[in-house]
Amino acid sequence: MIHVHGQRGGEGAYRPRGGPAQEYQSLPAGSFLLAFATGESLVKEAAEHHGIRNARRQPMGLGSAGLVDGFEEHGIPLRARARVVPQPGSRSGVHRWRLLEGASLDAYLRDAYAIRNALAHTGSTVDASLRSSFFLREGAVRLRSMTLMLAEGLLQAAQDVAFLAARSAGTTSSIAWEWVEPVRSGASRMPVGLRTHPDFPLPS
Repeated sequence: MIHVHGQRGGEGAYRPRGGPAQEYQSLPAGSFLLAFATGESLVKEAAEHHGIRNARRQPMGLGSAGLVDGFEEHGIPLRARARVVPQPGSRSGVHRWRLLEGASLDAYLRDAYAIRNALAHTGSTVDASLRSSFFLREGAVRLRSMTLMLAEGLLQAAQDVAFLAARSAGTTSSIAWEWVEPVRSGASRMPVGLRTHPDFPLPS
């Protein structure tokens, strides 16, 4: 879906100028929801294995409060690579890749969960209550719409967290893991230091 959105009506590895035609506008949101759902399933499977549960005694999922600390208490540090909105002081509009862990990863995943709920229930992101600076530009109070860059970031982040969680539980999911790496333009290419991070195997 990310590839189709990026190639809409154009040629080569770069998106054509201008906004997406109406029939393509839902593709980033759909990509975001699918990536979150898959990551959620795998994380819950691993949390069940380790007995990492929320206040209702259910296995923690991808956006559960305390998920990062819960795995950390079992000696399993979670981290993820994600594209985030330009941070304060940035002069570029490009969403850069960052390695998130600890409180930063927890804040990112909580916001992703809020966006997922808003998209699933209203079809819009504007009512999502966001806490971090990873999805909102400086000074913004609402996320007007899901973008390709944010969807691409969540796809990678959900995959990274799910892989580390599933690997820690020794599930069959991690044994037969297949990585997904979207076609990237020069602006969205992941820095080699993150792409070759030792926690994550390179795509086959």
